[in-house]
Amino acid sequence: MRSITENQQSGIGTWKSTLGNWHPSIAFVVVVSFLAIVPAIVWGIPSNLDLTNHFRFALPFYDAIVAGDPYPGWLAESNGGYGDPSFRFYPPALYYLLALARFVIGNWYGATLVVFVLISIAGGLGMYFWSKSSWSAFFYTLAPYHLNQLYQATLLAEWAGSAVLPFVFGFVDRVCERGRRRDVAGLAATYGLLLFTHLPLAVIGSMALVVYSLVKVRELRKLAKLAIGGALGLSVSAIYWVTMVSEVGWIGVNNLQRDSSVDYRVNFLLSTFSPENLNVWWMNIMALMTLMLFAPALLLFKKRVALRGHPPVIALTLFALFMALPLSRPVWMLLKPLQETQFPWRWLVLISMGGSILAAAGLTMITPGAKRMLVLGAMAIAIAFTLSHVIREAQYFPPQKFETMVTNVRGSSCVNYWFPIWARTDARKMLTEVEANGRTVTVSSWRPEHRKFSVAAGPATEARVRTFYYPHWTAMSEAGTLPTRPDKDGALLISLPQNATTVDLDFREPRKTKISTMSSLSGLIIIGMLAFPFKRRRSND
Repeated sequence: MRSITENQQSGIGTWKSTLGNWHPSIAFVVVVSFLAIVPAIVWGIPSNLDLTNHFRFALPFYDAIVAGDPYPGWLAESNGGYGDPSFRFYPPALYYLLALARFVIGNWYGATLVVFVLISIAGGLGMYFWSKSSWSAFFYTLAPYHLNQLYQATLLAEWAGSAVLPFVFGFVDRVCERGRRRDVAGLAATYGLLLFTHLPLAVIGSMALVVYSLVKVRELRKLAKLAIGGALGLSVSAIYWVTMVSEVGWIGVNNLQRDSSVDYRVNFLLSTFSPENLNVWWMNIMALMTLMLFAPALLLFKKRVALRGHPPVIALTLFALFMALPLSRPVWMLLKPLQETQFPWRWLVLISMGGSILAAAGLTMITPGAKRMLVLGAMAIAIAFTLSHVIREAQYFPPQKFETMVTNVRGSSCVNYWFPIWARTDARKMLTEVEANGRTVTVSSWRPEHRKFSVAAGPATEARVRTFYYPHWTAMSEAGTLPTRPDKDGALLISLPQNATTVDLDFREPRKTKISTMSSLSGLIIIGMLAFPFKRRRSND
């Protein structure tokens, strides 16, 4: 008969012992992460302009999934019914999570709070997973910028990405230290999820991962495994980024009614101290409070022996600080994708992560005396500031006000980034879905990506559809494909013959979408195979 070997029994015993030691630490991390969300539970959903943008996106995303479309490609209800292609460019992971919570909870308010709790706990556990220190998770959960993402800025997707990124670094460590198949699978899965959650953070996080890995890695073989993990992460997220990269030239980005406040050149930390640039002025304060919270990290530099176990984290933190300051401007000028992240102060995410680990290590070196009072005093000031200004002064939406926002946000205009380049923000209002220059139009079906209408006989003309032109809209009639083009304000025009015609208007995904979908499925299969614990059992003779 087959039986478990003594080595396997020993391994199980070690696993149980380790898990037992983790229980109190994990409980501590979960409690602290939950407490960080208590103000939102008590006072309401933190509100900012970005909140409405997120739910302008989340509501129709949920509707599409419920209707049987697992990955919608066109947001039909925005801009007064003209729609926009933002589904194709904004990473969807947060909206899948919100949609799942909405399906389970039954309302958007409760679902949003549940998602907040889950993301906060995930961020804390991610830091614990990476650093193996509950105090690192404590510092990261209370980091001023990290809480500011939720309570003041409502940068929900970036905040969600900040919960994923520590797991990516944790798996980089495991690939470097152990190099097992499941570690490579974990790196691939978490890196793919990061790409699927927030693009700017994926860009800066990728740069930080390269720097961290080059400092960490000592063997070419393990560097190759890191590269394989990264490549699999790109493969599994291809369904998103292939479309985004190939079609980004079809949207306005920041070229329609240009907003200078999102130009990277005016958003470096310490580039100005004037309140006229509110973003940088506030982020300078965030940076100062972050450094004060991480004051214990300074004690590491008093004893060189304390630094020996942290060169990769120190390199990561210093690199992130460099990239957030005007000193790094030449690097930004060279890298177009980096410029599209808009805000160099986003690097405070990486500063918060690295600083949390160093501060936790420095806690063990606090000894009685004046230095301890200075360190603890600096931490107390940072925590008090975060509680009083970042959290207490946030604007909150209680249930009724939140539900009103959710109702009013439907059909609202998108930000300039998502307008097709053929469109104008002041497109002419239409009272009907289709106009055909006096010819009678009967609409039989009007779904987000599939429309059908009939046009009576009359002079050859063009039908104007209350939908922005986009190359993937295809009009078909009994005679075949009908020519399409954008009107001067971006509305879709369809050429009609003289005879009565029935038009099927479909949003058809190109062939590259099918290929990228297959790539994502293949990546998932490979990751699953790498993660599956293939073990041989030996029988005792």
